Amino acid sequence: MKKLILGFILLTIFSCSSVKRMRVNVKKPTSVQLPAAVKRMVIVDKTQGNFLTSIEGVLTGETIGIDKVLAQECISGLTNTFLKNSEIEITQHPERLKSANKTSTGFGAVMNWAEVQQIAIGSNADAVLVLEYFDSDFTIRNASTSGIVGGVLFQGFAKAKVGVRVYLPNTQRLLYENSFSYSKTYGEKAGSKEILLGKVIVGTTALKKVSYELGKYVGQRFVTYSTWEDRVFMKGKTATTKMAERQILAQDYANAISTLQEAYKTERSAKIRADIAHNLGFCYEVESELALSKKWLAASFILSGNRKTQDYLDIINRRIREAEVLEDQNNK
Repeated sequence: MKKLILGFILLTIFSCSSVKRMRVNVKKPTSVQLPAAVKRMVIVDKTQGNFLTSIEGVLTGETIGIDKVLAQECISGLTNTFLKNSEIEITQHPERLKSANKTSTGFGAVMNWAEVQQIAIGSNADAVLVLEYFDSDFTIRNASTSGIVGGVLFQGFAKAKVGVRVYLPNTQRLLYENSFSYSKTYGEKAGSKEILLGKVIVGTTALKKVSYELGKYVGQRFVTYSTWEDRVFMKGKTATTKMAERQILAQDYANAISTLQEAYKTERSAKIRADIAHNLGFCYEVESELALSKKWLAASFILSGNRKTQDYLDIINRRIREAEVLEDQNNK
């Protein structure tokens, strides 16, 4: 497997803490593999509800017709994920179809295969990915005018949920079915109490962001992609380990490894040796040497019993399993 190039971003440095928090960029395997024969896929918005959907939207503070806009945001997030990470060509069916579920809040009956094949032929597609339902909700929390000039400070909780099916028209096979949800709390300022209570402008903005991220998350089930993950790095305690820390910050990993290994040989303190081994584990992960990363993290944990090191060791064990899956997927 090709060597992964990992970067890190220093997020927070606490003067009273013995650790630093960083992030590394990790390549993830697909959790759902599309058949090799799938070269072109069409996305279908089958989330149009009826009057019950409109009533539910009004009760949750949404504007009329916003569900169509939000479903399209979800499709945009899904489509862009494929465009960035896959060679599969993506197109969208031009017509919005009625959901088989009356309120578009859950799965209904599967699509008729004649309809699936008609859509596939019209788009020259090998697979049909269908948004079978889409639901969203926005709730105001902790609204306050205290100390706010010309507005209202608030927290809003936005949530979106979607049900996805993937149909293979040539073999009339339902390849995949699953539900996904995504939510986030937003803190913003509304222009007035009226806008805040109506949940129109602020709610729509938050729901658009959540819907896009939901689509992105769905797309990541079908492609190999890279994501940022948090890591914990031990601060240097001695002159040598502080130098190794500076080498790591300068991304001079080869020399950092050499410095840390020499320090490990001569250091008498078990605590500092554990920190050195932990940081060697980090350096070897950056260098894509996952087996060596595991070796040093295990040595660190045996010395210290540090929970942070144990958590890191669990991460590396997961990454080793994922690397095996990635290699298998790349060889197919």
